[in-house]
Order: sequence, then structure tokens, then C-alpha cells
Amino acid sequence: MIRRDFPEKESSRVSKDYSRYLSPTSLAPIDGEVKKLADQITAGKVTVLDRAKAIYDWTCENTYRNPETRGCGSGDVCSLLKNPGGKCGDISSIFIALLRAAGIPSREIFGIRQGKKSVQDITTWQHCWAEFYLPGYGWVPADPADVRKMMLKEKRTLSDRKTEECRRYFWGGIDPYRVRLSTGRDIRLNPPQDGGPVNYLMYPFAQIDGKTIDWLDPENFIYKITYRKL
Repeated sequence: MIRRDFPEKESSRVSKDYSRYLSPTSLAPIDGEVKKLADQITAGKVTVLDRAKAIYDWTCENTYRNPETRGCGSGDVCSLLKNPGGKCGDISSIFIALLRAAGIPSREIFGIRQGKKSVQDITTWQHCWAEFYLPGYGWVPADPADVRKMMLKEKRTLSDRKTEECRRYFWGGIDPYRVRLSTGRDIRLNPPQDGGPVNYLMYPFAQIDGKTIDWLDPENFIYKITYRKL
């Protein structure tokens, strides 16, 4: 999906229906240090698009992919601002928190990458990216986490041409080899789970006798996801 045909003039109206996309979550506050940083990043930027782009650029330039992170990361923004290394669930969470602190409706998309072969095991291919809402236009995708993943995988620096191309591609665009599974954090399931809210749904979730099984423990939680091309 590519969304770059942006209008020359933005609408100033944001419906109340988008208020939940401007709210903090348990791991991503939008006040305090987060708000202070968002204000610094967007200083002098007038339009929603310019403010969002400034936050996207800052996220690409100031985070890094940490391959030692379990799963896709928890997205604990306060900890991440002190040490901004993680995976897609972390980098996207920073991006979203800063956008919301800047007054821009935004949401994380939790999904999984699709295979490119006719049949492929994609059990560990979960991925998280982001969308922000441009008034009068719609939802715009962005994926700073995949920029940082490419940089680590190919040992690229911020000044490399390949990095610059990747940053342009994932600003308003995402590749077609992914599917959305859920959005949102702090989830209450139906029927409701025991204990507190679920951080996000991107991996299978299960409880036994009221205890949540660690979905990142392959010895105790075994599952398989297979991609089949139709």
C-alpha cells in the first residue's frame, strides 16, 4: 500500500471518533518526557504532515534494532527513551507515542509477514508497523522499524543511499507481503481473560487455570503458522 498523494491543503477537523488514537496506553504515556520530546521534534512545524514527518525522521535516526530483544518487544516507551533499542513493537511504540503527544491520531498495526513461496513456515514472522491519520485524507502507513531492520541486516549507515531509499519507501508506503491481525494495546478479550489487559495481539494467546502462557517460550507454547499461496 502506498499513500503519498497528499492534499496541498489539510483539513483542520479531526472527528471525536479518533480520540482513542490520541490516548496514552499503559506502556506509552504521552505527557512528561514524551510530550517534551515531541514538542522539541515538531518545533516550527505547522501542518500535521510536517509534524508526522519530523517524528518519523527522528525515529529513524535515533532508534536502533536490538536483535537480542524477545519477540517483537514490549513497547515500554519510558524505558525506550533511555535506551531506544528494540524491535518493531518497540520502535513503532515510540513513534506512536510521539505522534499522539504531538496531537496526531495514530495506531500500531500488529500483523505477520506473508511468504513469497507457495508454502512457507511463517511462525516467527510477526511484525508491527504504524499508521497516522491525516485529516481530510485518511490513514497513512509508516514503518521506521523496517528501516532500522534493513540497516542492521545490511550493515548500512544513515547516510547510505540504500537507507535513504528505504526511508522514503516506508514513509507513506509498506510492502504487500504482510497482513494485519489486530490494532491497539491494553486489550480485554471476549470472553475476558483472567488478570490484566493483554499488551497486544500478534502472537497466539492462551491461559491455563488463569495463568497466561508465555507465547515466546517455544518449549511450553508450541504452535505453527503456515503461509499458503492461493
